[in-house]
Amino acid sequence: MMKMLAASVRMVVRDKQSIFWALAFPIIFLCVFRLFSFETTATTNIVVSADTQTPPGAALVAALGRVAFMRVRVEPGLNEAQALEILNKRGGNRVDMALLLRPSTAPGQPATAELIDAINDPVGSAVATAAIGSIVDATNLQLTGVPRSITLTSRPAGVQRTTYFQFLGPGIIGMGLMTFATISLAGSLSRYREEGVLRRIRATPLPPWRFFSSVLGAHVIVSLMQVLVLATVAQALGANVFAGGIWFIVIAVYGTVIFLNIGVIIAGRVHGRGAVEGAANAVTMPMMFLSGSFFPITSLPAAVRPFVEVLPLTHMLNAMRGIALDHESIAEQWPALLVMTAWVIGTLILARLSFSFADA
Repeated sequence: MMKMLAASVRMVVRDKQSIFWALAFPIIFLCVFRLFSFETTATTNIVVSADTQTPPGAALVAALGRVAFMRVRVEPGLNEAQALEILNKRGGNRVDMALLLRPSTAPGQPATAELIDAINDPVGSAVATAAIGSIVDATNLQLTGVPRSITLTSRPAGVQRTTYFQFLGPGIIGMGLMTFATISLAGSLSRYREEGVLRRIRATPLPPWRFFSSVLGAHVIVSLMQVLVLATVAQALGANVFAGGIWFIVIAVYGTVIFLNIGVIIAGRVHGRGAVEGAANAVTMPMMFLSGSFFPITSLPAAVRPFVEVLPLTHMLNAMRGIALDHESIAEQWPALLVMTAWVIGTLILARLSFSFADA
């Protein structure tokens, strides 16, 4: 049996293109997402047209200057056309926003401020606009002399705040394991069928189940190597997946068994290598995006969430993140592990019913 397993591992590893993409595809995702800074706000260059000799102008400019992500330039006397000309300039000193503070036109009337926004990023625009709105409100309170009744401070509930990339790391590892296990095994079995390997196995004294078990075992071993490589890369880039210890690896490999079973089901139900790969992609692609690989499933519409919450990848990622990010014990993952076990048993039964050497 060990010789058969070793031979099956060599057959899987021999497909260098498949192995390359099983590692390269998730690593590319990790590297690309690491280039983005989701935890910091980009610098906003703002030009303020205000008379700093007046209390409103001085207070507003001073308050804006205290905001870490804002770079303030004061140019008194600008009108709207001049502000738009500044905003439309291209080059290294590009201005993102213009704030025009116009003095009161009558006693007892407030000064007016007009914010002109040239930020193309909708998220950055919303953040900067909200910040300036808060600053204007705070400046109004300061100028009227109303004392603050409430001062707000915020802090994370846990000891350490989880960054988006730390959230993303287990998601991309799980995505890579799912796609390789499903597509690779389904493709291998389809290729064995088309090349007559399964038919020749039936003509030998070797029990088909031993050959089949060795193929599954080989993919489990390769998946173990895959998760070790991907976890090492994710850790090096700052995902901190090693905080989950050995249980992170165990959960990842256990979840992979589900997708290997799904690969067998696809290979048994669909004939033709091209059709098999298409069917495998049709299963894995929606799961990749719906199960929380890239974003929390709480962002999904309420109507979709009940369906998403029964998907195997959802619970696999929940358990992996619980171990690595929330520092929970393996015992605390029992709800996710229970659902995963149900998927293992259910897909195993379907795989046994779907794939038969007699069809080879």
